[in-house]
Amino acid sequence: MNSDKTDSGSRALRALGVAAAVAAVLAASPATADEVSELKAAVQALQKRLDTLEAQAKSNEETNDRQTDQIAQAKTSVPAWVPNFALKGDLRYRNENIDAEYAVGRNRDRVRVRAGFVAKVNDTITSELQLASAEGGDPRSSNQTLTGENTRKSIYIDLAYAEWKPHADWKLTAGKMKYPWARPGQSILFDGDINPEGLAVNFNHGPFFASSFFTNLEERSATGESTLFGGQVGWKQAIGTASLTLGASLFDFNSVQHRNPFFGGSSNGNTTTTVGCFPGQSPCLLNDYNLVEGFAEYSVPVAGRPLSLYADYIRNDAAVNSMDTAYSAGIQYGRASNPRTWEIGYFYQKVEKDSLNAQFVDSDFAGGNSDGKGGTFKAAYAFARNWTLNLTYFMNKTNIDVPVNVAGVGSVLDRDYKRLQVDMNFKY
Repeated sequence: MNSDKTDSGSRALRALGVAAAVAAVLAASPATADEVSELKAAVQALQKRLDTLEAQAKSNEETNDRQTDQIAQAKTSVPAWVPNFALKGDLRYRNENIDAEYAVGRNRDRVRVRAGFVAKVNDTITSELQLASAEGGDPRSSNQTLTGENTRKSIYIDLAYAEWKPHADWKLTAGKMKYPWARPGQSILFDGDINPEGLAVNFNHGPFFASSFFTNLEERSATGESTLFGGQVGWKQAIGTASLTLGASLFDFNSVQHRNPFFGGSSNGNTTTTVGCFPGQSPCLLNDYNLVEGFAEYSVPVAGRPLSLYADYIRNDAAVNSMDTAYSAGIQYGRASNPRTWEIGYFYQKVEKDSLNAQFVDSDFAGGNSDGKGGTFKAAYAFARNWTLNLTYFMNKTNIDVPVNVAGVGSVLDRDYKRLQVDMNFKY
């Protein structure tokens, strides 16, 4: 009930009560003419006050009704599709220092911007579109170096896919998507910024998970398309307060041997040759890439914070040489998520020259090439919700299998490579 209306009603009742009392007094005892005049004036004043209060109550009621109507109109004026969209994005500012042996040191500032939305098409279909900064459309990095005399920076399509989920256990995804296969822990045997393009089916039931995927790498009219077919099976089970994940994967690259499906014209460390290449494809990859992977991850709370350990192993069964193995293992404690929380971690990784298709290897570790090894230290602190400071320090060796020729130095193996990244991350 409206409080103004209630108060005015109470005042009216009091006025009527006073008037009744006055009438009773007049009836019970004789009064002089002056007294009668004074009492009449008091009754008239009370009546005037009552009229004013009634007018105010009516005005307040009309105002409340008008505001209620406006709220209802605002709700009905919002298009029905608006609740089906969820906006998201993030901004990262990075300072990076690179110290490679026998090379000039680098220090640069970089930004990464991503923005997009997830749309609910119907009860079983969702779609996502995300735009991101990048240099030349680099598939392994959405960083943009702050240089070029304040030139405008480029924006690219980072994600563009539709997902059909007719059942709680499985889904079909088509387009430019996030990795459709699981990657353990902090493993960066596959770069975290790559968003494959193609089709994928994922299945989850209880502790069991599986996926099958097809990815387009390079379309050609004369020598056939380079593609990737693959599959993964795994098992994730709670063990008390802990969790254990085991998995195995196959990655079969097609029409890459004797071709050069390279971004920016670089093999990123894979062995190349000029012999046997398809026309217009020289230099080309010497090897085919048929990868077999096994991985494990174990997580358990310790002293109120999560502790995670992982191991990841990959072998290229199609390599024509012995440089065919990659592995990674690491540990992380804590999680920088809520305000004033933190995390620390360390992992060691080795990637032999032809163990992985180097178009997929991490763009920061060992200079973004295969043929590298070493450790990486990571730490993070969350100042507030959606605001995190991250520190990453790579302590690596490059050219562990095949020496590089350095001008004025000669042939060099196990070349030192150090890289420090300090990031400020903002999510919205």
